[in-house]
Amino acid sequence: MEVDTNLSPDDIIFYSVLYSSVTVVFGMAVLSKFLTNEFRFGFRSVLSLVVLFLGEPLCQFLVKGPWGLTCFAVGCLFIYSILPASHLPVGNKAVLITGCDSGFGHALVKKLDSIGMRVFAGCLVKDGPGAIELKNKCSERVTFLQLDLTNNKEVELAVEYIQQQVSTEGLWGLVNNAGVWYCSELEMTSEKLMRRVMDVNLFGAVRITKACLPMIRASKGRIINVSSLLGRVTLEGNGAYCMSKHALVAYTDTLRQEMRKWGVQVALIEPTGFYTGNMQEHVIKSRKEEVWDTLDDATKDTYGREYLDHICSHIIDGTPRFSRDLTPVIRCMRSSLLSKRPRERYPCGAGAELLITTYPLLPVWLADRLMGAISLIPRNIKPAGLQS
Repeated sequence: MEVDTNLSPDDIIFYSVLYSSVTVVFGMAVLSKFLTNEFRFGFRSVLSLVVLFLGEPLCQFLVKGPWGLTCFAVGCLFIYSILPASHLPVGNKAVLITGCDSGFGHALVKKLDSIGMRVFAGCLVKDGPGAIELKNKCSERVTFLQLDLTNNKEVELAVEYIQQQVSTEGLWGLVNNAGVWYCSELEMTSEKLMRRVMDVNLFGAVRITKACLPMIRASKGRIINVSSLLGRVTLEGNGAYCMSKHALVAYTDTLRQEMRKWGVQVALIEPTGFYTGNMQEHVIKSRKEEVWDTLDDATKDTYGREYLDHICSHIIDGTPRFSRDLTPVIRCMRSSLLSKRPRERYPCGAGAELLITTYPLLPVWLADRLMGAISLIPRNIKPAGLQS
Protein backbone atom coordinates (compact mmCIF):
# COMPACT_ATOMS: atom_id res chain seq x y z
CA MET A 1 0.00 0.00 0.00
CA GLU A 2 1.48 3.36 -1.07
CA VAL A 3 1.73 6.03 1.59
CA ASP A 4 0.90 9.60 0.57
CA THR A 5 3.75 11.73 1.84
CA ASN A 6 2.51 15.00 0.31
CA LEU A 7 0.86 16.81 3.23
CA SER A 8 -0.67 20.24 3.04
CA PRO A 9 0.16 22.88 5.67
CA ASP A 10 -3.24 22.26 7.27
CA ASP A 11 -2.52 18.51 7.42
CA ILE A 12 0.85 19.15 9.04
CA ILE A 13 -0.79 21.29 11.74
CA PHE A 14 -3.52 18.68 12.24
CA TYR A 15 -1.08 15.79 12.68
CA SER A 16 1.20 17.90 14.89
CA VAL A 17 -1.71 18.43 17.27
CA LEU A 18 -2.45 14.69 17.28
CA TYR A 19 1.20 13.80 17.89
CA SER A 20 1.35 16.32 20.72
CA SER A 21 -1.80 14.85 22.27
CA VAL A 22 -0.39 11.31 22.19
CA THR A 23 2.92 12.58 23.61
CA VAL A 24 1.24 14.42 26.49
CA VAL A 25 -0.97 11.45 27.41
CA PHE A 26 1.95 9.00 27.27
CA GLY A 27 4.28 11.35 29.15
CA MET A 28 1.76 11.95 31.94
CA ALA A 29 1.08 8.21 32.26
CA VAL A 30 4.80 7.43 32.59
CA LEU A 31 5.35 10.34 35.00
CA SER A 32 2.48 9.09 37.16
CA LYS A 33 4.13 5.69 37.49
CA PHE A 34 7.45 7.27 38.40
CA LEU A 35 5.94 9.59 41.02
CA THR A 36 4.15 6.67 42.68
CA ASN A 37 7.46 4.75 42.85
CA GLU A 38 6.24 1.97 40.58
CA PHE A 39 9.47 2.07 38.63
CA ARG A 40 12.83 3.82 38.76
CA PHE A 41 15.37 4.94 36.19
CA GLY A 42 16.54 1.90 34.25
CA PHE A 43 16.20 0.24 30.85
CA ARG A 44 12.43 0.58 30.65
CA SER A 45 12.41 4.24 31.69
CA VAL A 46 15.18 5.03 29.18
CA LEU A 47 13.16 3.23 26.50
CA SER A 48 10.21 5.47 27.36
CA LEU A 49 12.36 8.57 26.82
CA VAL A 50 13.67 7.19 23.51
CA VAL A 51 10.11 6.70 22.26
CA LEU A 52 9.16 10.23 23.33
CA PHE A 53 12.14 12.13 21.97
CA LEU A 54 13.15 10.01 18.96
CA GLY A 55 10.03 8.05 18.07
CA GLU A 56 7.82 11.08 17.52
CA PRO A 57 10.04 12.98 15.03
CA LEU A 58 10.94 9.77 13.17
CA CYS A 59 7.30 8.81 12.71
CA GLN A 60 6.14 12.36 11.99
CA PHE A 61 8.76 13.31 9.40
CA LEU A 62 9.85 9.98 7.90
CA VAL A 63 6.73 7.80 7.85
CA LYS A 64 4.33 10.76 7.88
CA GLY A 65 0.57 10.87 7.67
CA PRO A 66 -1.84 8.51 9.44
CA TRP A 67 0.60 5.59 9.30
CA GLY A 68 3.26 7.53 11.12
CA LEU A 69 0.78 8.57 13.80
CA THR A 70 -0.43 4.98 14.12
CA CYS A 71 3.14 3.66 14.50
CA PHE A 72 3.89 6.24 17.20
CA ALA A 73 0.67 5.54 19.13
CA VAL A 74 1.20 1.76 18.97
CA GLY A 75 4.80 2.21 20.11
CA CYS A 76 3.66 4.27 23.11
CA LEU A 77 1.05 1.66 24.02
CA PHE A 78 3.64 -1.14 23.79
CA ILE A 79 6.17 0.68 25.96
CA TYR A 80 3.51 1.52 28.53
CA SER A 81 2.40 -2.13 28.61
CA ILE A 82 5.87 -3.33 29.64
CA LEU A 83 6.20 -0.77 32.43
CA PRO A 84 5.48 -2.02 35.95
CA ALA A 85 1.81 -2.67 36.59
CA SER A 86 -0.30 -0.53 38.86
CA HIS A 87 -1.16 -1.21 42.50
CA LEU A 88 -2.96 -4.31 43.71
CA PRO A 89 -6.56 -3.96 44.91
CA VAL A 90 -6.83 -3.33 48.65
CA GLY A 91 -9.56 -5.93 49.15
CA ASN A 92 -9.46 -7.30 52.67
CA LYS A 93 -5.71 -6.99 53.09
CA ALA A 94 -4.43 -6.54 56.65
CA VAL A 95 -1.18 -4.87 57.69
CA LEU A 96 0.69 -4.66 61.01
CA ILE A 97 2.66 -1.46 61.54
CA THR A 98 5.03 -1.00 64.47
CA GLY A 99 5.96 2.34 66.02
CA CYS A 100 2.66 4.11 65.33
CA ASP A 101 2.89 6.58 68.23
CA SER A 102 4.43 9.22 65.94
CA GLY A 103 6.36 9.81 62.74
CA PHE A 104 6.19 7.54 59.72
CA GLY A 105 4.13 4.83 61.41
CA HIS A 106 1.57 7.36 62.62
CA ALA A 107 1.20 8.87 59.14
CA LEU A 108 1.07 5.46 57.44
CA VAL A 109 -1.84 4.33 59.61
CA LYS A 110 -3.86 7.32 58.41
CA LYS A 111 -2.95 6.70 54.77
CA LEU A 112 -3.72 2.98 54.71
CA ASP A 113 -6.97 3.52 56.61
CA SER A 114 -8.01 6.16 54.06
CA ILE A 115 -7.68 3.67 51.19
CA GLY A 116 -9.63 0.96 53.00
CA MET A 117 -6.96 -1.36 54.42
CA ARG A 118 -7.27 -3.19 57.72
CA VAL A 119 -4.54 -1.89 59.99
CA PHE A 120 -3.10 -3.26 63.22
CA ALA A 121 -1.31 -0.29 64.76
CA GLY A 122 1.38 -1.30 67.24
CA CYS A 123 2.07 1.46 69.76
CA LEU A 124 4.67 1.71 72.50
CA VAL A 125 1.95 3.37 74.61
CA LYS A 126 -1.47 2.16 73.49
CA ASP A 127 -3.30 4.95 75.35
CA GLY A 128 -0.73 7.65 74.62
CA PRO A 129 -1.40 10.90 72.75
CA GLY A 130 -0.35 9.47 69.38
CA ALA A 131 -2.73 6.53 69.63
CA ILE A 132 -5.56 8.74 70.91
CA GLU A 133 -5.17 11.07 67.93
CA LEU A 134 -5.36 8.13 65.53
CA LYS A 135 -8.44 6.75 67.28
CA ASN A 136 -10.18 10.09 66.81
CA LYS A 137 -9.26 10.38 63.13
CA CYS A 138 -9.34 6.82 61.81
CA SER A 139 -12.12 4.35 61.11
CA GLU A 140 -12.94 1.12 62.92
CA ARG A 141 -10.71 -0.72 60.46
CA VAL A 142 -7.76 0.31 62.65
CA THR A 143 -7.03 -1.84 65.69
CA PHE A 144 -4.58 -0.56 68.30
CA LEU A 145 -2.16 -2.94 69.98
CA GLN A 146 0.13 -2.47 72.95
CA LEU A 147 3.46 -3.40 71.40
CA ASP A 148 6.89 -2.85 72.89
CA LEU A 149 9.16 -4.85 70.58
CA THR A 150 11.63 -5.47 73.41
CA ASN A 151 8.90 -7.19 75.44
CA ASN A 152 8.47 -10.81 74.37
CA LYS A 153 5.11 -11.13 76.11
CA GLU A 154 3.64 -8.11 74.33
CA VAL A 155 4.89 -9.42 70.98
CA GLU A 156 3.36 -12.82 71.70
CA LEU A 157 -0.02 -11.37 72.72
CA ALA A 158 -0.15 -9.03 69.72
CA VAL A 159 0.60 -11.81 67.25
CA GLU A 160 -1.95 -14.15 68.86
CA TYR A 161 -4.61 -11.46 68.54
CA ILE A 162 -3.79 -10.81 64.89
CA GLN A 163 -3.90 -14.54 64.12
CA GLN A 164 -7.41 -14.72 65.55
CA GLN A 165 -8.53 -11.75 63.44
CA VAL A 166 -7.03 -12.67 60.06
CA SER A 167 -7.85 -16.39 60.34
CA THR A 168 -6.85 -18.35 57.21
CA GLU A 169 -6.44 -15.23 55.04
CA GLY A 170 -3.09 -14.47 56.60
CA LEU A 171 -1.42 -11.14 57.19
CA TRP A 172 -0.65 -9.26 53.99
CA GLY A 173 1.99 -6.89 55.30
CA LEU A 174 4.34 -6.17 58.19
CA VAL A 175 5.93 -2.72 58.38
CA ASN A 176 8.86 -2.70 60.80
CA ASN A 177 8.91 1.01 61.49
CA ALA A 178 9.66 1.27 65.23
CA GLY A 179 13.05 2.76 66.00
CA VAL A 180 15.02 4.65 68.61
CA TRP A 181 17.89 7.13 68.17
CA TYR A 182 20.50 8.62 70.49
CA CYS A 183 22.97 11.25 69.38
CA SER A 184 26.26 10.74 71.17
CA GLU A 185 29.75 9.69 70.22
CA LEU A 186 30.55 6.00 70.57
CA GLU A 187 32.80 6.44 73.60
CA MET A 188 30.02 8.42 75.26
CA THR A 189 27.41 5.75 74.52
CA SER A 190 27.24 3.13 77.25
CA GLU A 191 26.89 -0.54 76.40
CA LYS A 192 23.44 -0.41 78.00
CA LEU A 193 22.22 2.20 75.51
CA MET A 194 23.89 0.45 72.59
CA ARG A 195 22.04 -2.73 73.50
CA ARG A 196 18.78 -0.77 73.74
CA VAL A 197 19.23 0.71 70.27
CA MET A 198 20.08 -2.70 68.79
CA ASP A 199 17.20 -4.35 70.65
CA VAL A 200 14.62 -1.97 69.21
CA ASN A 201 16.01 -1.21 65.75
CA LEU A 202 17.33 -4.67 64.85
CA PHE A 203 16.23 -7.43 67.20
CA GLY A 204 12.77 -5.90 67.61
CA ALA A 205 12.26 -6.19 63.85
CA VAL A 206 13.68 -9.72 63.86
CA ARG A 207 11.46 -10.73 66.79
CA ILE A 208 8.17 -9.52 65.31
CA THR A 209 9.06 -10.74 61.81
CA LYS A 210 9.75 -14.30 62.96
CA ALA A 211 6.46 -14.30 64.87
CA CYS A 212 4.46 -13.01 61.88
CA LEU A 213 6.10 -15.01 59.09
CA PRO A 214 3.63 -17.94 59.14
CA MET A 215 0.76 -15.49 58.55
CA ILE A 216 2.67 -13.61 55.86
CA ARG A 217 3.62 -16.81 54.05
CA ALA A 218 -0.05 -17.81 54.04
CA SER A 219 -0.94 -14.66 52.09
CA LYS A 220 2.31 -14.49 50.06
CA GLY A 221 2.52 -10.97 51.40
CA ARG A 222 5.10 -8.29 52.10
CA ILE A 223 7.67 -7.43 54.78
CA ILE A 224 8.72 -3.78 54.80
CA ASN A 225 11.69 -2.74 56.94
CA VAL A 226 12.25 0.95 57.59
CA SER A 227 15.96 1.69 57.68
CA SER A 228 17.63 5.04 57.03
CA LEU A 229 20.26 6.74 54.93
CA LEU A 230 22.46 5.91 57.94
CA GLY A 231 22.00 2.24 57.11
CA ARG A 232 24.25 2.83 54.10
CA VAL A 233 26.57 5.64 55.25
CA THR A 234 28.08 6.55 58.62
CA LEU A 235 27.85 9.84 60.47
CA GLU A 236 29.77 10.74 63.62
CA GLY A 237 27.61 11.14 66.69
CA ASN A 238 25.25 8.44 65.40
CA GLY A 239 27.37 5.35 65.96
CA ALA A 240 24.85 3.12 67.74
CA TYR A 241 22.09 4.08 65.33
CA CYS A 242 24.31 3.49 62.29
CA MET A 243 25.32 0.08 63.64
CA SER A 244 21.70 -0.96 64.09
CA LYS A 245 20.58 0.27 60.68
CA HIS A 246 23.51 -1.27 58.82
CA ALA A 247 22.63 -4.56 60.47
CA LEU A 248 18.96 -4.10 59.53
CA VAL A 249 19.94 -3.59 55.89
CA ALA A 250 21.93 -6.86 55.92
CA TYR A 251 19.02 -8.64 57.62
CA THR A 252 16.58 -7.30 55.02
CA ASP A 253 18.73 -8.27 52.04
CA THR A 254 19.23 -11.80 53.35
CA LEU A 255 15.57 -12.20 54.25
CA ARG A 256 14.53 -11.02 50.77
CA GLN A 257 16.65 -13.74 49.17
CA GLU A 258 15.39 -16.45 51.52
CA MET A 259 11.69 -15.51 51.29
CA ARG A 260 11.60 -15.46 47.49
CA LYS A 261 10.87 -19.18 47.30
CA TRP A 262 7.79 -18.65 49.48
CA GLY A 263 6.41 -15.89 47.28
CA VAL A 264 7.00 -13.32 50.05
CA GLN A 265 8.49 -10.01 48.96
CA VAL A 266 10.76 -7.96 51.22
CA ALA A 267 11.51 -4.27 50.73
CA LEU A 268 13.61 -1.63 52.44
CA ILE A 269 12.56 1.99 53.01
CA GLU A 270 15.54 4.37 53.32
CA PRO A 271 14.39 7.86 54.34
CA THR A 272 16.57 10.82 55.15
CA GLY A 273 16.05 14.35 56.36
CA PHE A 274 12.58 14.05 57.90
CA TYR A 275 11.26 15.35 61.20
CA THR A 276 9.86 12.44 63.23
CA GLY A 277 9.24 11.65 66.89
CA ASN A 278 12.94 11.09 67.50
CA MET A 279 13.62 14.72 66.55
CA GLN A 280 11.22 16.32 69.04
CA GLU A 281 12.96 18.65 71.48
CA HIS A 282 11.72 16.94 74.64
CA VAL A 283 12.79 13.55 73.26
CA ILE A 284 16.29 14.79 72.42
CA LYS A 285 16.70 16.31 75.88
CA SER A 286 15.38 13.21 77.63
CA ARG A 287 17.77 10.94 75.76
CA LYS A 288 20.64 13.31 76.44
CA GLU A 289 20.01 12.72 80.15
CA GLU A 290 19.99 8.96 79.56
CA VAL A 291 23.35 9.23 77.81
CA TRP A 292 24.86 11.23 80.67
CA ASP A 293 23.37 9.14 83.47
CA THR A 294 24.72 5.88 82.03
CA LEU A 295 28.31 7.14 81.66
CA ASP A 296 31.07 6.18 84.07
CA ASP A 297 32.89 8.97 85.92
CA ALA A 298 36.06 8.70 83.85
CA THR A 299 34.19 9.23 80.56
CA LYS A 300 32.23 12.11 82.09
CA ASP A 301 35.52 13.77 83.01
CA THR A 302 36.97 13.14 79.55
CA TYR A 303 34.11 14.74 77.62
CA GLY A 304 32.37 16.98 80.13
CA ARG A 305 28.72 17.90 80.50
CA GLU A 306 29.15 21.11 78.48
CA TYR A 307 30.21 19.13 75.40
CA LEU A 308 27.09 16.93 75.52
CA ASP A 309 24.83 19.92 76.16
CA HIS A 310 26.31 21.74 73.19
CA ILE A 311 25.71 18.75 70.89
CA CYS A 312 22.11 18.56 72.06
CA SER A 313 21.52 22.29 71.52
CA HIS A 314 23.14 22.11 68.08
CA ILE A 315 20.77 19.31 67.04
CA ILE A 316 17.68 21.10 68.37
CA ASP A 317 18.68 24.28 66.54
CA GLY A 318 19.04 22.27 63.33
CA THR A 319 15.67 20.50 63.42
CA PRO A 320 13.90 23.20 61.33
CA ARG A 321 15.96 21.95 58.37
CA PHE A 322 14.22 18.57 58.53
CA SER A 323 11.11 18.22 56.38
CA ARG A 324 7.79 17.96 58.20
CA ASP A 325 6.16 16.64 55.04
CA LEU A 326 6.33 12.86 55.33
CA THR A 327 4.46 12.29 52.06
CA PRO A 328 7.47 11.01 50.05
CA VAL A 329 8.13 8.30 52.63
CA ILE A 330 4.47 7.34 53.00
CA ARG A 331 4.16 7.10 49.21
CA CYS A 332 7.11 4.70 49.13
CA MET A 333 5.63 2.62 51.96
CA ARG A 334 2.28 2.37 50.20
CA SER A 335 3.96 1.37 46.95
CA SER A 336 6.08 -1.28 48.67
CA LEU A 337 2.92 -2.80 50.15
CA LEU A 338 0.62 -2.64 47.13
CA SER A 339 2.67 -2.35 43.94
CA LYS A 340 2.42 -5.45 41.76
CA ARG A 341 6.17 -5.30 41.26
CA PRO A 342 7.64 -3.61 44.34
CA ARG A 343 11.21 -2.38 44.34
CA GLU A 344 13.78 -3.94 46.65
CA ARG A 345 14.82 -0.55 48.05
CA TYR A 346 13.12 2.82 48.29
CA PRO A 347 15.51 5.71 49.01
CA CYS A 348 13.37 8.75 49.82
CA GLY A 349 14.25 12.30 50.70
CA ALA A 350 16.33 15.08 49.19
CA GLY A 351 19.52 13.65 47.69
CA ALA A 352 19.02 10.20 49.22
CA GLU A 353 19.40 8.16 46.04
CA LEU A 354 22.35 10.22 44.82
CA LEU A 355 24.24 9.94 48.12
CA ILE A 356 23.51 6.23 48.52
CA THR A 357 24.72 5.58 44.97
CA THR A 358 27.89 7.68 45.07
CA TYR A 359 29.05 7.17 48.67
CA PRO A 360 30.47 3.62 48.15
CA LEU A 361 32.44 4.86 45.13
CA LEU A 362 34.28 7.62 46.99
CA PRO A 363 37.76 7.24 48.48
CA VAL A 364 37.53 6.85 52.25
CA TRP A 365 39.16 10.22 52.94
CA LEU A 366 36.69 12.00 50.66
CA ALA A 367 33.69 10.13 52.10
CA ASP A 368 34.82 11.15 55.60
CA ARG A 369 35.13 14.79 54.50
CA LEU A 370 31.68 14.70 52.93
CA MET A 371 30.00 13.27 56.02
CA GLY A 372 31.99 15.60 58.26
CA ALA A 373 30.45 18.53 56.42
CA ILE A 374 26.95 17.44 57.50
CA SER A 375 27.94 16.17 60.94
CA LEU A 376 25.73 16.75 63.97
CA ILE A 377 28.83 17.38 66.08
CA PRO A 378 29.64 21.12 66.19
CA ARG A 379 33.24 22.10 65.41
CA ASN A 380 33.38 25.12 67.69
CA ILE A 381 33.55 23.19 70.96
CA LYS A 382 35.93 20.51 72.19
CA PRO A 383 35.58 17.78 74.82
CA ALA A 384 36.87 18.69 78.27
CA GLY A 385 39.89 16.45 77.77
CA LEU A 386 41.06 18.52 74.78
CA GLN A 387 40.60 21.92 76.36
CA SER A 388 43.77 23.58 77.62
